[in-house]
Amino acid sequence: MTWLEAVPAIAVAIVLFVVPGAPFAILLGLRGAAALGVAVAASVGIVGAASLLAPLIGLDWGLLPVGIVALVAALVSWGLRRFTARAGSDPGRWSELLPVLGGVATGGALILATLLPGMGSPRHPSQTYDALFHLNAIRWIADTADASPLHMTMTTPAAASGFYPTTWHAFAALAMQATGSSVVVTANAVSLAVAAFVWPVACAFLVRMLFGSRPLVLVLGGALSAGFAAFPYLLAWYGVLYPNSLAVALVPVALGALVGLLRGGPRRLGRAGAGTAPDPEVEPAARPATGAGMTATGWAIAAVMATGAATMAHPNALFSVFALSAPLVVSAAVRGLRAPSRASRRALIVVGTLAVFAVEAFVWTRFGTGDNGWPSVRPFYLSVAEALRNSPLDITVGWVSTILVLVGVIGGLLLRRTPVWLVVSWLLAAVLFGFANGWPEGPLRTAITGLWYNDAFRLAALGPVVAVPLAAIGLVLVLEWVELGLRRLARGRGAEPSSGLVLGVVALVAAIAVVGTQFGAVPSMRGDLERSFRLDAQSASVNPDELELFGDVDRLVPEDAVIAGNPWNGSALVYAYTGRRALFPHVGGAYPPAHRAIAEGLADATPEACEAARELGVTHVIDSDDRMLFVDDARAELYPGLTDLPRDPEGLTLVAERGDARLYEVTGC
Repeated sequence: MTWLEAVPAIAVAIVLFVVPGAPFAILLGLRGAAALGVAVAASVGIVGAASLLAPLIGLDWGLLPVGIVALVAALVSWGLRRFTARAGSDPGRWSELLPVLGGVATGGALILATLLPGMGSPRHPSQTYDALFHLNAIRWIADTADASPLHMTMTTPAAASGFYPTTWHAFAALAMQATGSSVVVTANAVSLAVAAFVWPVACAFLVRMLFGSRPLVLVLGGALSAGFAAFPYLLAWYGVLYPNSLAVALVPVALGALVGLLRGGPRRLGRAGAGTAPDPEVEPAARPATGAGMTATGWAIAAVMATGAATMAHPNALFSVFALSAPLVVSAAVRGLRAPSRASRRALIVVGTLAVFAVEAFVWTRFGTGDNGWPSVRPFYLSVAEALRNSPLDITVGWVSTILVLVGVIGGLLLRRTPVWLVVSWLLAAVLFGFANGWPEGPLRTAITGLWYNDAFRLAALGPVVAVPLAAIGLVLVLEWVELGLRRLARGRGAEPSSGLVLGVVALVAAIAVVGTQFGAVPSMRGDLERSFRLDAQSASVNPDELELFGDVDRLVPEDAVIAGNPWNGSALVYAYTGRRALFPHVGGAYPPAHRAIAEGLADATPEACEAARELGVTHVIDSDDRMLFVDDARAELYPGLTDLPRDPEGLTLVAERGDARLYEVTGC
């Protein structure tokens, strides 16, 4: 199967990320870039809410509950319109969409240029620990017609309920219903839509809210989203963390809405039009502009929707928003205190700011986790330095992206062209990564980064959220200096440069810079992706022999059968590929004693295993070679009754064989 054949699945995924939330955003009063950014976040929030509500009102999972929730959200938005749209102000123009979509298309194309060759084929599954769960969870939702995050009991069969953030899986199940694609193709399509569409749109929205609707800015916001290896490329192979990737991709929308709420909108960067530098004598510093036609109430609603949507995708997104927006909250408070006002208003600002941080601290401390076994691997200060140069976790340095970010930082600290709070947020993201990657294990480290499981990979992915807008303003400054240099050079010769020449040189420098971000760090990710998605005899999880055997399962095994197997050798994916239930659908989980009896004695037809097989409906077993997901992991040894089986074990009969992969029927019980 070629990637061209997967275009319909990718296109449907993109549609699902826009259409449900578009009426909400438009009726709220937004237009242009702001409408697109909020629509994407609202779509995720609507799908997440629908997945919760559908079983409560007796509906199977599908487009109907999504449509109902989308309609309710649109009606609420329309009903609040008079409180959200600022009369007489500019809500943004639909003409903004042209440069925004140009930037999104550029960034998306560059992202795909790395992800597609790295993944190899739309039919290649991620050969990672978490992929077993995610792929089987899509099938589980399709089979149970229930996408509720409160009902994900696939790996806890003895539990009546169980929480897991299933919003990403709910999207995948919808896309699979709409296209008829396989689980693996659908998962790859949705992950590509998140990386190459949702993320560039979110970055363009944040840049628009920070720096205004100048076409050059809008283009660069989307285009430079492809310039940082730590996201989206890192999480495209590590884990693989599909829900966390969706959550991180939405954090820029939440931050952008908070900018509209707390700062009143973007900073002005100069006269309209690409490639036009501001006159330093006329515009010595950036100044607040209007809030894109929205009242504080409107932006508050958008911020709640975007933050809620990101949190539904993965709960740690809430704490990512807390951390990255803290400098913004402080900046807004300081600005309010400096403005001429009555003492009562200043007291209200202080109390309100303290209340925000008190609530965040309360929530932070109530949802902490244990250390989760992720050791620090670098000294703290070295880890922070690596994050600041955009090379965390031994990623090759991408010098063009790093230089652009540093220019953006200089623009904030020296030229007052970048919000200082954004620079502080960038530093804070690096410090959080430094704690996860370099602070000694203990209570302090867990208190600060336990909400991300002390996982340095998840925290590395937060850096680009604030690095992209810094790089965008950095490149804008570089282009303005190029233009200014051209004009001064021409005037020194007694002439004025033509507008066409200036625009051409500026466009060429911008293109070189954007393409330059694709060298160094970004291509270094391709090897990791190729290893993660390789499908051959040495694949970490499922190999070609097992896939051929899954074809035999389709022909030979009844649809209501339950198949046992050691999940560490890839047998768990029989569920995702064929729909036949896997007794152990993931290497992790909380399985009751009957499952353990089968894992330990089914091949020998022990009385306990046979009784458990009858109770659970286990009729077949899949065994493969001795290649396991993790080398020398003791947990893979917990399935002796299903592993390294002879051709004729006492309790089983060989039914089909493909290389080292074998399908047995339970006959000795």
